[in-house]
Amino acid sequence: MFAAFPLLFGATPQGASAIPRVTDLNVYYNNQKTTKVPIFKQGIDYLERKGVDDRMLTFLPRLMQTMGEYASMFSKTEAPDATVKQLVKDAKKFRKAVEVKDKEAALAAFEVYRNDIPPGAGQFDLKKPSTYEAPPP
Repeated sequence: MFAAFPLLFGATPQGASAIPRVTDLNVYYNNQKTTKVPIFKQGIDYLERKGVDDRMLTFLPRLMQTMGEYASMFSKTEAPDATVKQLVKDAKKFRKAVEVKDKEAALAAFEVYRNDIPPGAGQFDLKKPSTYEAPPP
């Protein structure tokens, strides 16, 4: 009797695991850039100014989550491809460098991550806000 309720409310058999299809990748990339890259900027700016301290270690899980989410959008298929796997490896190297409190290695690892992003709308430069911020209205 209650098994029909999800269908009555518009649920599909796939449920929340269904991956939305994106028709305009540039719009999608720009949307992701404007929401995720400022988090990178916040973490990397702090790392450059203060180095690795307790506050950076507290911020690290959020930064790692965001790096993983940003990396996942570059897959050409629904499954992670070589590009995504490389970006995830780069992010893990960044995490390890931060965990051992090696500021220079962490900054270098983040640059490797940033440079491994495929050419196009997904690229950004933290030194140039125009590459990741929305244009003024």
